[in-house]
Amino acid sequence: MSRQGRRWASSPSFTTREVGLVALAGVLLAVLTTWPLIMHLPSRIAPDIGDPVRTAWEVAWVGHAMLHSPLHLFDANAFYPHPLSLAFSDSLLGYGPAAFFGSGTVAALVRYNLLFLFAYSLCFLGAYLLARELGLNRLGAAAAGVAFAYAPYRVTEAGHLHVISSGGIALALFLLLRGYRRGSGPLVLAGWVVAAWQISLGFTLGLQFCYLLLVLALAVAWQLWRAGALRRPGRPDVGDDASSAPGADAGAPAGVALPSRRLLAITAAGLLLLGGVTAYQARPYLRVSHLYPTAKRTIREVENYSSGPAALVSASSENRVWGGVTSGARAHVHSKNEDVFFPGGLILVLALVGAAGIGGSPLTRRLRLGLLVGVVVCSVLAMGLGLTGAGYPYRLLLDYAPGWNGVRVPGRVFMLATLFYALLAGAGAQWLQTRSRALASRSPLSAVPALPALVGGVLLIGLLGEGAGHLGHPVVPMPARAEVGLPGPRLDLPTDGAHDRIWQFFSTDGFPKIPIGNSTFDLPAVDDLRGGMHGFPDRASIEKLRFYGIKTVVLHLDKIKDLPPTHSLGRAEPPDPAAAAAKPVAGLGVTRRQVGSSVIYEIGPGPAALHGHN
Repeated sequence: MSRQGRRWASSPSFTTREVGLVALAGVLLAVLTTWPLIMHLPSRIAPDIGDPVRTAWEVAWVGHAMLHSPLHLFDANAFYPHPLSLAFSDSLLGYGPAAFFGSGTVAALVRYNLLFLFAYSLCFLGAYLLARELGLNRLGAAAAGVAFAYAPYRVTEAGHLHVISSGGIALALFLLLRGYRRGSGPLVLAGWVVAAWQISLGFTLGLQFCYLLLVLALAVAWQLWRAGALRRPGRPDVGDDASSAPGADAGAPAGVALPSRRLLAITAAGLLLLGGVTAYQARPYLRVSHLYPTAKRTIREVENYSSGPAALVSASSENRVWGGVTSGARAHVHSKNEDVFFPGGLILVLALVGAAGIGGSPLTRRLRLGLLVGVVVCSVLAMGLGLTGAGYPYRLLLDYAPGWNGVRVPGRVFMLATLFYALLAGAGAQWLQTRSRALASRSPLSAVPALPALVGGVLLIGLLGEGAGHLGHPVVPMPARAEVGLPGPRLDLPTDGAHDRIWQFFSTDGFPKIPIGNSTFDLPAVDDLRGGMHGFPDRASIEKLRFYGIKTVVLHLDKIKDLPPTHSLGRAEPPDPAAAAAKPVAGLGVTRRQVGSSVIYEIGPGPAALHGHN
């Protein structure tokens, strides 16, 4: 073995059949693990009717705005009259084109559920292809795909589409790696396009992905420098496939030759695209942080989502295998649905086997070391300010690294760790299959020729079983026909953080302006409006509605089932909708009519409140 270490395995050839079967397997696994969601696309949602229904509104709005008001895409109909309200949470711009088809609440729900299944499918496909490119065989790559798509951590984030949609990271890395190794311009361009699309889904994953790309670029530049490729003046241009020819420079590490001028030009174009998407998306978020002081992340807020080492051995309560086993450790983390990073017992064992490289490994020693470092770094950063009393090392990112001062939940950095774990686990699964094949060739196991296949199947089922959690599939409420098309600005009651997600979802029928919604920070005006609805309909509440320009109020009498706990989201106002509906409205300047289980109020002209918030 040379001083530089063994080369990576050659870039493998893929048949269309293999890629197609893997893509199909990803879809089938997503359907199986979320069953029976596929049977109820227009009526149910996973895992709850909290953030998912708000996200369904978000994707619907993005598609609607792309078609009808692209210059005001971030000025959503929610949080009227506040501008740039789409930037109150991750934008999911990359999913917007899915909303070009269909309109209304049913279409929004079906669309969300299909994207939910797509997110898992793409994670499986992306990780499989990346693992194959790194040198794993089909079984190892399949294990990596399952370990990434169904990592136990993903169960805790199942309600956050912008977090579980990490498949573009693995797919972009595969396309870029394969493209540069093979000198393929189309693959390189596709890699940068996918990377830009991943970032367009939001900065929750986009920020850490940008930093990962930067680290990888610096590592490649260091290798080029050490190999002397950057110190050769007058280097002649080479063909697209020169650096990846089977016998080229066999004693040097893979990828030390400079790309051709054509690939460099494509890389520059890709970086411009990536930078353009990042800048376009960053601009409204920077503007929001300037307009709304409460949008700035405080140290205390970050601390609330930080935890100590107990997070590393805590799994979600929804995990069938490890939820109960790790309940003691989970009691010591701050956020039970954000700070649970246990990678899974089987994944951990396979990753350790894969990292050790006993008896040879399909992954080079440097790559295994790099993946291990990635796991450690991401695990430490995911704990946020909770690792040490002073909050280091995460405090360094918070204070000095561009973009990190806008991160509310440090734990989501762990999504990158799940990819590193998965690649190592895939290598471990391949080693075990290879060992089982060697054992099967000897007596007395020679009579069990199917042993390697059996071992591989057991590993895949085990990985899937310990990662795919028990997800709920509640029925999503739908607006009554009489509510569709009512004039705005419109307020649905009762209002609090839990109900307002439902009312945002209802607004996908025509997108009337609504003054409320759910965001990652408090708006004083929204808090003021909500707080003023305690006595609705009384004179004070009606005057407040006029102050905020509300024309229509819909009071929902039926209690919505399966609402998630409100915690700090406030109590519903008015607290008793039935009692509110029975109040007289004479002299208030409003008209009222009841349609089914809803009471619709039209707010006429009259005196408005003399106070408010900017």
